[in-house]
Amino acid sequence: MNKKNTILNVALPLLTVLSIFILWAVASAVIGSEYILPSVTQTLNALLELLKSREFFVALFFTFFRSIFAFCVSFILGFLLARLRSKYALLAKVIEPVIGVIRALPTIAVILLLLFWTNSKVAPIIVTVLVVLPTSYTHMLTAFESIDKTTVEAGAVDGATLKQLFLYIEFPQISPAFYKAIGSGISLNFKLMVAAEVLAQTARSLGYMLNTSKVYFEISQMMALVLVAVLIGVVIELVFNKIATLAEK
Repeated sequence: MNKKNTILNVALPLLTVLSIFILWAVASAVIGSEYILPSVTQTLNALLELLKSREFFVALFFTFFRSIFAFCVSFILGFLLARLRSKYALLAKVIEPVIGVIRALPTIAVILLLLFWTNSKVAPIIVTVLVVLPTSYTHMLTAFESIDKTTVEAGAVDGATLKQLFLYIEFPQISPAFYKAIGSGISLNFKLMVAAEVLAQTARSLGYMLNTSKVYFEISQMMALVLVAVLIGVVIELVFNKIATLAEK
């Protein structure tokens, strides 16, 4: 039974991906214009050309660096706020309205304002932090609220310090959610960062390369860049989901 489940877990995602590529190939053949929807082959050729380009790797590095930095800020803030909210119920009246306001902020308007106040390199980082923070907070708050309070109280009675309670009782219980939040957070950060860079026209970034491709009608390169962003996001989530699965055992 386990072997059958393993085969299905591998086969079904592969079949889904294959189906997407088949639909893409059919749609491209029907449309018949590389300026509207390039074929799979044209996109892969554009991807190969990107992989030969130093500009692409420089852009990828800076976009990924900004994404990781923004993720660290948003995740640490979300983690700390969720921790405080789970420990002190009264703080909900302070934290929840702030998170609600941040969640409701219109992304495009925020980017435009930030471009006036900062620059095209800083604005995408700030807006990505603002968008991802509520998600990180919600994930970690759910994890903290799922902790078995009985085991924590038992540890406290036995004389465990706050550090020991967290490291040896609380963290093992929240670790699967913790790792999943990291995976989904980095993936979301990366995709949002690319979108923010497009709007901000950030130099030396994947967003800037997407803008350039649009200006010169290099649609196959645009598709290749989108494919890169999707692949990176999927790989990151798969890796951290696997770590989360191992943490559950």
